[in-house]
Amino acid sequence: MDTYLSIIKVIFIMAALIAGIYLLSRYAGKLNLRFKPKGAADYGLKKVDTIYLAPRKFISVVEVRDHVLVIGAGEKEVSLLAKWRKEGANS
Repeated sequence: MDTYLSIIKVIFIMAALIAGIYLLSRYAGKLNLRFKPKGAADYGLKKVDTIYLAPRKFISVVEVRDHVLVIGAGEKEVSLLAKWRKEGANS
Protein backbone atom coordinates (compact mmCIF):
# COMPACT_ATOMS: atom_id res chain seq x y z
CA MET A 1 0.00 0.00 0.00
CA ASP A 2 2.85 2.38 0.81
CA THR A 3 4.38 1.73 -2.63
CA TYR A 4 1.17 2.73 -4.38
CA LEU A 5 0.97 6.00 -2.46
CA SER A 6 4.58 6.79 -3.42
CA ILE A 7 3.83 6.11 -7.09
CA ILE A 8 0.72 8.31 -6.97
CA LYS A 9 2.73 11.13 -5.33
CA VAL A 10 5.36 10.91 -8.07
CA ILE A 11 2.66 10.99 -10.77
CA PHE A 12 1.04 14.10 -9.22
CA ILE A 13 4.39 15.86 -8.87
CA MET A 14 5.29 15.12 -12.51
CA ALA A 15 1.85 16.32 -13.67
CA ALA A 16 2.31 19.55 -11.68
CA LEU A 17 5.78 20.09 -13.20
CA ILE A 18 4.48 19.53 -16.73
CA ALA A 19 1.58 21.92 -16.11
CA GLY A 20 3.98 24.52 -14.68
CA ILE A 21 6.33 24.28 -17.65
CA TYR A 22 3.40 24.53 -20.06
CA LEU A 23 1.98 27.62 -18.34
CA LEU A 24 5.38 29.27 -18.13
CA SER A 25 6.08 28.70 -21.83
CA ARG A 26 2.61 29.91 -22.80
CA TYR A 27 2.67 33.13 -20.77
CA ALA A 28 6.40 33.94 -20.86
CA GLY A 29 5.92 36.46 -23.67
CA LYS A 30 3.09 38.21 -21.85
CA LEU A 31 5.10 38.55 -18.66
CA ASN A 32 7.77 40.50 -20.58
CA LEU A 33 10.56 39.65 -18.18
CA ARG A 34 13.59 41.82 -18.82
CA PHE A 35 16.80 40.55 -17.36
CA LYS A 36 19.31 43.35 -17.79
CA PRO A 37 22.56 43.76 -15.94
CA LYS A 38 22.62 46.70 -13.57
CA GLY A 39 23.63 49.91 -15.28
CA ALA A 40 22.78 48.62 -18.77
CA ALA A 41 21.86 51.42 -21.16
CA ASP A 42 18.44 51.50 -22.78
CA TYR A 43 19.04 52.10 -26.49
CA GLY A 44 15.38 52.46 -27.40
CA LEU A 45 15.53 50.00 -30.30
CA LYS A 46 12.33 48.55 -31.71
CA LYS A 47 11.99 46.39 -34.81
CA VAL A 48 8.88 47.51 -36.69
CA ASP A 49 8.89 45.09 -39.63
CA THR A 50 11.17 42.91 -41.73
CA ILE A 51 10.77 41.76 -45.33
CA TYR A 52 12.86 38.78 -46.42
CA LEU A 53 13.95 39.06 -50.04
CA ALA A 54 16.05 35.90 -50.31
CA PRO A 55 17.95 33.60 -47.97
CA ARG A 56 20.11 35.84 -45.72
CA LYS A 57 18.87 39.03 -47.47
CA PHE A 58 16.25 41.31 -45.97
CA ILE A 59 15.03 44.86 -45.47
CA SER A 60 14.09 45.91 -41.95
CA VAL A 61 12.44 49.00 -40.47
CA VAL A 62 13.81 49.89 -37.04
CA GLU A 63 12.85 52.67 -34.62
CA VAL A 64 15.75 54.15 -32.64
CA ARG A 65 14.45 56.64 -30.08
CA ASP A 66 13.16 59.49 -32.29
CA HIS A 67 14.36 58.19 -35.68
CA VAL A 68 13.13 55.54 -38.10
CA LEU A 69 15.77 53.61 -40.04
CA VAL A 70 15.33 51.40 -43.10
CA ILE A 71 18.17 48.89 -43.18
CA GLY A 72 19.06 46.51 -45.96
CA ALA A 73 21.16 43.48 -45.07
CA GLY A 74 22.81 41.02 -47.39
CA GLU A 75 25.00 38.03 -46.84
CA LYS A 76 28.12 40.11 -46.06
CA GLU A 77 26.96 43.71 -45.68
CA VAL A 78 24.46 45.97 -43.92
CA SER A 79 23.38 49.29 -45.47
CA LEU A 80 21.33 52.23 -44.27
CA LEU A 81 18.74 52.78 -47.01
CA ALA A 82 16.73 55.63 -45.45
CA LYS A 83 16.49 57.60 -42.22
CA TRP A 84 13.93 60.09 -40.97
CA ARG A 85 12.74 61.67 -37.74
CA LYS A 86 9.49 60.31 -36.27
CA GLU A 87 6.49 62.62 -36.25
CA GLY A 88 6.10 64.52 -33.02
CA ALA A 89 9.75 64.02 -32.01
CA ASN A 90 11.49 66.93 -30.32
CA SER A 91 14.37 68.48 -32.24
